[in-house]
Amino acid sequence: MSSSISSSEPARDWGRCLVACFGTLAVGACLVLALMLAIDPYDSGRFGWFGISGVNDRNAVTANVSRGRDPQFNAAIFGNSTGQLLEPAELSRATGLRFVQLVAPGTDPRGQLAIFDFFVRHHPRIGALVFVLDDPWCNGALPPLPRSAFPFWLYGESALAYAGHLFTWRALDRISQRINIGLGRRVAMNSDGFWSYEEAWPAGKRPEEGPKRPSPPSNGAVEHDFPFAGLLQAAIRKLPADVPVVLLSPPTFHRLVPEPGSAAAAHLAACHAAFKSIVAGRPHSNFIDYRVDNALTRDPANFVDMIHIRAGIARRLEAGIVASIRSGEGARIEF
Repeated sequence: MSSSISSSEPARDWGRCLVACFGTLAVGACLVLALMLAIDPYDSGRFGWFGISGVNDRNAVTANVSRGRDPQFNAAIFGNSTGQLLEPAELSRATGLRFVQLVAPGTDPRGQLAIFDFFVRHHPRIGALVFVLDDPWCNGALPPLPRSAFPFWLYGESALAYAGHLFTWRALDRISQRINIGLGRRVAMNSDGFWSYEEAWPAGKRPEEGPKRPSPPSNGAVEHDFPFAGLLQAAIRKLPADVPVVLLSPPTFHRLVPEPGSAAAAHLAACHAAFKSIVAGRPHSNFIDYRVDNALTRDPANFVDMIHIRAGIARRLEAGIVASIRSGEGARIEF
């Protein structure tokens, strides 16, 4: 009898030890979650109770959630890195609006539309919207989302889904950044989101000359739709009719401009027609086609590589955007 009792005591001790261990882990997890909610690592506005403003996040994909809800802005630029050199301060100065840069390098158009939707939800009054529509927007079918899928939970409407993604090393890193901003040890990044990639690439970096991409002759028909155009059209239709919307196809080095009469040229023309129809007749709105072969796009000094422009070209694009916001489809575009 006494032997049975003595053998059960270690089992009870182990049980108490496991309960204490898991209890400590549970309490620790709750404390970490409470800290995450109190600091709001991405400055999403869903939580955050210490009044810390801004982020020091160099990843635009996650930093844009802070900028996208900032009430000091009423106009925005959306797109991929091909629109990154459009300077919001220049557009603001020329239009009297308050632009923020919300481009997200490396993202699929569906991610860019998620950022757009987030901006619209947080701005009851919108001054203007600019979309930079590069090649992925002209896909003839919706491709599968890439492996490094866009964080749709960050821009969605569910606070619960957001909270469920806070137990990561990335979120912990951003908690550290935000705490240091709150303590004055770190400065929040430029609130309008502008950063020039020319600072990171050598001044002499240029695209290489060579032949254009081969493409078979056009048979006169493009036998598919452009699903991303449909998604963008549905999003724009939800806007008030008086919100100016400027869509632009960014310039590339001339080698990427399809030869006239080729199947690639027919595909591009059909794509541009689909996007042009979205803003046709809309006040102070326009579609601008900068995907042309001319003296500017033949000069390697105007590009960093085949698809990324330099600042001089960006200023010309900004002039076209300003003219379109003022005069709509009747804008005089010089390029």
